[in-house]
Amino acid sequence: MTNYQVLARKWRPKTFASLKGQEHVTRALINAITRGECHHAYLFTGTRGVGKTSLARILAKCFNCEQGLSATPCGECNACVSIDEGRFVDLIEVDAASRTRVEDTRELLENVQYAPTVGRYKIYLIDEVHMLSTHSFNALLKTLEEPPPHVKFILATTDPERIPVTVLSRCLRFVLKALSEGEIAAQLAQILNAQDFPYEERALLALAKAATGSMRDALSLLEQAIAFGNGALKADAVEEMLGIGYERYLPTLLTAIEESNVQRALEIVQEMALIGADYAQSLAALLQILHGLAIAQALKSDTIAQFANLTQELLTFKDKFSQETVQLLYQIGLMGQKDLPFAPNARVGFEMILLRMMVFLPKEKTQITRQPEAQIKTQITPQALPQVEPPKPQVEPPKLQAEPQIKSAVTVLPEAPLTLNWIELIPKLGLSGLTLMLVKNCIVTKWEADTLVLTLDVVQKTCLNAQRQTQIQEALTHYFSKPIKLSILIGEVGVDSPVKVEQANAQLKVQEANSSIMQDKVVQNILSTFDATVEKITVKE
Repeated sequence: MTNYQVLARKWRPKTFASLKGQEHVTRALINAITRGECHHAYLFTGTRGVGKTSLARILAKCFNCEQGLSATPCGECNACVSIDEGRFVDLIEVDAASRTRVEDTRELLENVQYAPTVGRYKIYLIDEVHMLSTHSFNALLKTLEEPPPHVKFILATTDPERIPVTVLSRCLRFVLKALSEGEIAAQLAQILNAQDFPYEERALLALAKAATGSMRDALSLLEQAIAFGNGALKADAVEEMLGIGYERYLPTLLTAIEESNVQRALEIVQEMALIGADYAQSLAALLQILHGLAIAQALKSDTIAQFANLTQELLTFKDKFSQETVQLLYQIGLMGQKDLPFAPNARVGFEMILLRMMVFLPKEKTQITRQPEAQIKTQITPQALPQVEPPKPQVEPPKLQAEPQIKSAVTVLPEAPLTLNWIELIPKLGLSGLTLMLVKNCIVTKWEADTLVLTLDVVQKTCLNAQRQTQIQEALTHYFSKPIKLSILIGEVGVDSPVKVEQANAQLKVQEANSSIMQDKVVQNILSTFDATVEKITVKE
């Protein structure tokens, strides 16, 4: 029987180019080696499984390759092969977690003065160096500061905060970052393609997410998934292995929410219960999908895959939900997370959150669908709302055209049960800060029964988010003592918004004050006597 080699060792990076996700580190090392500016002590920091030890071994090959000092070692000479196989006598690897005593460190440093046996440099690789004791660091300090010319130190740690600053100051420090889910999934796909192993995209995304930034963890999970699936990397089997089988139900659950199909949503929850789903984790996964959809809707098509981290099946929902709806669902789910521990049980809390999403889902989807700004402007003009126009035959001449623009924010709709004076209503809602500024930049597009549609000035669209829209809706509900359904469009509002009306009134007061002062006899006498001028007038209420 042949010796089996685990994937983490078989696919360990052997060159700078094959080390994925750490280009910011490899670029600096390549440039320094190419220029012959090699430091005597390196410190690699980062979470587990991101390539610290692999990078140290690649650096050791660069220093000892028989073809010469190079950033691209040949990988075929005795030195390179011996380092890859872990049997190079001049590469001394030390696990500081098991050798913390000062005696161990002193014993290690006794041989520093001797020249390397076969290589160009004698390299000391100390892993988890933060585990050394204070006395061990003190013993290492002098040698680390002025080592012999044939010695290089490479230190690796997951906790650099525990290393004394005296040691940190003597090392060239590089921070290795945790890999993104996209980078991990791409590397797993490359490995599986190289081995002609079939797989499902959703399975790779599940493994990449479970690895939490560690490539080594991802390879271990991949190996486990291959064994679990008996040679087939299926998404359902991987999710079952990881304990996240509930994720397969989330696309159909989103469809039920989109259709406001309460019965179907409850049936899906019943199916999730049969596999022992964790409802807190299910809600968190649903929020991650909504987050990905929000990103996908905000990005151009060629960059969606880089940031959204969603399967093609889930990406279809970005066209089924408007941006406002995704933000609303995310906010409802986020608030539901806080309430979930207080529910009678997790399933009841999860079902209530789903019901809340469907209850508050805008029924008239055409009112909240994103449109080009040119179309939005057309939508909110009087021509787009023919029912608002006064009847033509045998009525008094329309007075709205003769009235000042200051009153144009008052919207009267024949079908509405009451008249809404938006300018007078705003101070009664008790809003403040950016939320108050947001409503002052809105005009009323539609008001009837319990439905209010506002149009926000396009130049203020960055102020709009789900949290502020919820605050406005709650304030309206509290004021009218009944549930109010609120939708906010984006468009051009002209001079009709309350903030523009306030600015117009303020300017009018300044003009009136200026005219009054200039007509004052005392002021006129001063101007004529001293040849003075009035520079600036400020009116304060």
